[in-house]
Amino acid sequence: MEYTKKKILVYSLAGLLLIAALFAVVSSLNAYREMKKIRAGSLWHVPTRIYSSDLTLTPGTDISRVGLSERLSRLRYRRKPTVKSPGEYAESNGSITIFLHPFTYPGGTRAATRVKLILSGARVTRIVQEGSGADLHEARLEPEVIAQVFDEGYEDREIITLKECSPRLIDALLSVEDRRFYEHGGINLRSMFRALLADMYHGQVVEGGSTITQQLVKNLFLTHERTVSRKLKEVWLSLIMEMAFSKDDILEMYINEVYLGRMKYAGIYGFGRAAKLFFDKDISRLTLPEAALLAGIVRAPNRYSPYTHPNLAISRRNTVLEVMRDEGKITRKAYRKAVQSPVSVVALGSSLRGAPYFIDHVLSAIHDLYPDDEFLSRGGLRIFTTLDMNMQRTAEGVLSRGAGQAGTGSETAAVIVHPATGEILAMVGGRSYGRSQFNRATSIRRNIGSLVKPVIYYQALKKGYTLASFIEDAPITVPLEDGTQWAPSNFDGTSHGRVMLMDALVHSYNLATVRLGLSQGLDTVIPVIRAVLPRARVRQHPSILLGAIECSPLDVAIMYATFANGGLKVEPRSIRAIVDENGAVVWKAPGGSSPRVLDAGATYLLNTALRETVRRGTASTARSYGVPDGVCGKTGTSNDLRDSWFAAYTQDLVLAVWLGNDSFSPTGFTGATGALPPAARILAHLVAPRPFEVPGNVSFCSIDPSNGKRATDWTESPVKMPFLTGTEPREVSEEGMPGVWKVLRSIFPFGSEAQDPTPEEGGKF
Repeated sequence: MEYTKKKILVYSLAGLLLIAALFAVVSSLNAYREMKKIRAGSLWHVPTRIYSSDLTLTPGTDISRVGLSERLSRLRYRRKPTVKSPGEYAESNGSITIFLHPFTYPGGTRAATRVKLILSGARVTRIVQEGSGADLHEARLEPEVIAQVFDEGYEDREIITLKECSPRLIDALLSVEDRRFYEHGGINLRSMFRALLADMYHGQVVEGGSTITQQLVKNLFLTHERTVSRKLKEVWLSLIMEMAFSKDDILEMYINEVYLGRMKYAGIYGFGRAAKLFFDKDISRLTLPEAALLAGIVRAPNRYSPYTHPNLAISRRNTVLEVMRDEGKITRKAYRKAVQSPVSVVALGSSLRGAPYFIDHVLSAIHDLYPDDEFLSRGGLRIFTTLDMNMQRTAEGVLSRGAGQAGTGSETAAVIVHPATGEILAMVGGRSYGRSQFNRATSIRRNIGSLVKPVIYYQALKKGYTLASFIEDAPITVPLEDGTQWAPSNFDGTSHGRVMLMDALVHSYNLATVRLGLSQGLDTVIPVIRAVLPRARVRQHPSILLGAIECSPLDVAIMYATFANGGLKVEPRSIRAIVDENGAVVWKAPGGSSPRVLDAGATYLLNTALRETVRRGTASTARSYGVPDGVCGKTGTSNDLRDSWFAAYTQDLVLAVWLGNDSFSPTGFTGATGALPPAARILAHLVAPRPFEVPGNVSFCSIDPSNGKRATDWTESPVKMPFLTGTEPREVSEEGMPGVWKVLRSIFPFGSEAQDPTPEEGGKF
């Protein structure tokens, strides 16, 4: 009986052991299978990075206007006496040498290249490739990271391969973290025994004795609590990981996973990202002191941070160098030289998003392209945008400095676009993003006032009027369908009688504009307005002739882009390309030509008048702020001074600025006194106007400004004007002509007419 009980007990224990063994085997196999999957899936949290546009330098570029010096600083290029490595530049009399970083664009990789900019003053005259001496057509400065989109983990990381690592870093890391890494099977029994004795002495877990494999397992699969059960799981999973992966695979995963401190709200993970942030270098180019510093801070990243505790960081680095020397990884000479090196880390960039309203606009555009929220949340994307950071910072700076002048309650918004492409180059959606995230640059809808007038005058020019035609600026009453009457007035409360069409637009006369628009008919004008303002709701009401049309600043910028590009319709665009975590281009902005919606010749005539508006009309005060000659522009003011507008352009950019109150209350500002001053300051920093090319259907004629007829040798102050070919005045002015000459002209059909210049002689303005 006693024997039977013992037998049953033995069998029971054996059964339990067998079950436990089977459970352990099954669990280990499941763990093995799951662990193998991590290399096939998305193992790490990688932020999505949003880039500005790059900066293309060509002969003729004004480096002060494009903000080259500031851009080099933001990209963390370092000024040196001589340029030896990527990320360095040197200045000398008449030239700047830049060692461009390597960069992977959506279309391919640009290798690190050293270029020399030959300067005349601030203007580039030649670009030479250092070494070969070959002349280059252009040099591209890589785009800036303007924002990062993190998941809930807020992990900032760049994935690298083991082959990319500096051998110095690998030697330093193994020397202080796991000397026997390539010898053990996942656990180091000697280190574990030493740690066990320390733990027993203190009565708690105080020393881990962990290998690199164990550290990786803990980071990937376990918590960081200090318990015996967690430690046992760590040992078990480490043994499985050693069976699932090669040593190099484990080490590569570790160098991408290890935590190395924080930058503001984001954690810095992996040596690849740390090398970029701390030293502005690819990990392959780390020096011995730099490698030792990174390897040293693994133990306690916040304690040994070179930014907050530089002395502790140096001490820890020197300890790593000492261990490497004792292990035979470096020579004594290399050790002595390395410990004498200062800690030279670059300044951490701000984690605040640049251009926050623009970033929100970009994220909204991506959501329109990919409504599935998982597209952005998966991370690792590289989004290349159209933003020009120099223009953005200029606009932000000017508007923030001028905000107080507009009153405490007023808001402002600005948009800069490229007229040929519709690309958004800068966007400011309000005075303070921290106070209000509402993007007024895209979302407000306010009456644009006189900004619509160029469309009315364009249509008149297209239908036979000329800039030299005369129209009446006199009171007018318009009967409406509901039986009421509409009686507009000029801003100054007076009428100006018979005025030249050019002057009516330059001085923004309301009465002349209404008469001009009604003479063509609303049914003729409205389709043109809709063509350049496709997103606006245009009512069949004569008040649209004076801007009773609700638009956003972005709408206005796109409308004026049509004037600036000679009549082509463009769509606003903020994204150039999206690249996924594998480097594949998943979306690219469509190409192709833009449809023509305005006649090129009539648009050229319109541009002539809007240039004169800045020279001597309602926008003439812009010149006092430093706006160069050749800029075209138009002011706009809505009823009761609720909205102040200014739109201006060259061939290279269009700027629209709005100033108003969110409450829709009056601001007390006209377009010239409210929106124009900050807009003019922005333009003074950014623009260098080029002459508009003359279309083939435009010719030039000198006219007598007193009557619009052809000028003669006796005309006082003749004015040369462009005309659509065939619409030039035929009648010759007799003002100032001697009486005898008038008699002779009445008898004989000849005269002393001024000769028309050819386009080559006078065809640009």
